[in-house]
Amino acid sequence: MTHRERVITALDHKEPDRLPIDLGGSVVTSISAVTYRALRHYLGLPETEVCVAEAVQQIALVDEDVLELLGADIIPLWANPPANYQPVFHTDADGTSSFQDEFGATLRKPLGCEYYDWCEFPLSEPSLRALTAMPWPDPADPARFAGLHARAQQLRAETDYAIFGMAPCGHDLFNQLLRVRGMENGLSDLLLEEEFTNAFLDRLTATIIRAQELYLDAVGDLLDIHFAADDLCGQAGPLISPALFRRMIKPRLARIISAIKAKTSAKIFYHSCGAIIEFIPDLIEVGVDILNPVQVSAAGMDTAWLKREYGQDLCFWGGGCDTQRILPFGTPDEVCAETRRRIRDLSPGGGFIFNPVHNIQPGVPPTNIMAMFETALGG
Repeated sequence: MTHRERVITALDHKEPDRLPIDLGGSVVTSISAVTYRALRHYLGLPETEVCVAEAVQQIALVDEDVLELLGADIIPLWANPPANYQPVFHTDADGTSSFQDEFGATLRKPLGCEYYDWCEFPLSEPSLRALTAMPWPDPADPARFAGLHARAQQLRAETDYAIFGMAPCGHDLFNQLLRVRGMENGLSDLLLEEEFTNAFLDRLTATIIRAQELYLDAVGDLLDIHFAADDLCGQAGPLISPALFRRMIKPRLARIISAIKAKTSAKIFYHSCGAIIEFIPDLIEVGVDILNPVQVSAAGMDTAWLKREYGQDLCFWGGGCDTQRILPFGTPDEVCAETRRRIRDLSPGGGFIFNPVHNIQPGVPPTNIMAMFETALGG
């Protein structure tokens, strides 16, 4: 099978010739740039300038030589940056780096840390006046889509990877509220500031849909998978009550997914970390095809149970190895055993794309990374 045939077969809930593998196919299935450099050195590959594909998480754009060595089957198709926004990075005297995102929030990365975190929020009050005055991304900026169709055609013609689409202007509803108001204020707004919250979410939904439609007008017929996300849960359970999700978030998510499906036959990949089990029936109902990252260390996220309960309705993308304890701190033998267990749980009958839980983090030994992928390839 080709890479694309292998992925499509699995996503159609059939067993391919081998397990499909992803590293770097999306913003949540990649590898820290720091760890990627170490992995390339370990593999004896030529030194190259590592491209940081996404600033917040500092993840690498994975080169084709690594994709080939690891048997990866997916390649991303990122939208372009807009013409009217470029992140400007500032470094303070103490080594802290910062920049503002398209919504005007400030993110910081202290010296020695590997991520940027949202620290200053553009909406200081939950008012319609403040919302109107707030900077807002332009979803229709032509620069975002320039040359995308030709690039997608080239990927189709010159490679046989499955193509993973990621539209601009974000994907999160719940999380984006927290990023412009701060977590405490945003959570309070959902309960206490309904007029403001509905106005914000309506404007955000319209922005996301417009960006999705323009992106998919350019490349929708050339994609195999399409990205959506919103972290709804923590390790122990939901961050938002299921009832509040169903009232405030789910109807808008349904509109977004309906707009996507009107423009492409690509499978809808939905990312939410944490103990997501209470929301899975809702995600299936609104049209999600694929669940990621399958955080196996979170409450209730037993892979054998998930496969039995939802394997007919959902594909699982991730969950291939516990990335909190075993992948960074285990021995290669422990990594192999954990990987075999997750494959045994999730792969029967298809419907499984192998990836560890979320991006591979800084400090993960290359020996463990290779033990994991070699096991996934049948080693």
